[in-house]
Amino acid sequence: VDRSNSKTKFRIMSDYTKTNKVTHAGVEVSNWSGDWSCSVCKRKRLIAAEFSKKMQEKRHKDPSAPLKCKECVEKAQKAEQEAAASSSSLKKDEFHICSACKKSLNVSNFTTAQLKKGPEKQRCSQCITRATQEEAKASESRKAQAIIDAKKAVKDAEASGSVADQLKANAKLAALEGELVTGIRPKAARGRSGRGRARR
Repeated sequence: VDRSNSKTKFRIMSDYTKTNKVTHAGVEVSNWSGDWSCSVCKRKRLIAAEFSKKMQEKRHKDPSAPLKCKECVEKAQKAEQEAAASSSSLKKDEFHICSACKKSLNVSNFTTAQLKKGPEKQRCSQCITRATQEEAKASESRKAQAIIDAKKAVKDAEASGSVADQLKANAKLAALEGELVTGIRPKAARGRSGRGRARR
């Protein structure tokens, strides 16, 4: 096996991306294309990382279901919050308690949808925004660390000179980066279980 061109043979998806500010889990993806579309802004050929985990699960259950990208979801939430603040301008003396921060806040801090949930479940807009951002950040951090570890494994495999190890390490890295495009989490290969069918 010609190992002199191993880096060329085993190039991964991130090697094809351009240097820019658009990243997901630390991977530059601005020129990546997927088969996801947003039903609101009508953008097409998006990758799964442009959608929340909830939207990804929705699509996996029903490929034809209309989806909203993260940008459109954030814009809709902001518009709803502004509408709530505007409609409650005549209710300055109405206060509700947020089930998350436990603060008594003016009705303008809650969306209509949240108030319908009742005192035990309703959350103020600030808590919802903070929780959403923290969840997204934690998810991004986990994926980024997994990719960092996978890239290190690739370098270690290349240093060892083992073609088998290089294939295995690059396959894992490609699967992790592929998850950003497809939204499908890589699964560990299972070994054969049980005995094979007996010969007759």
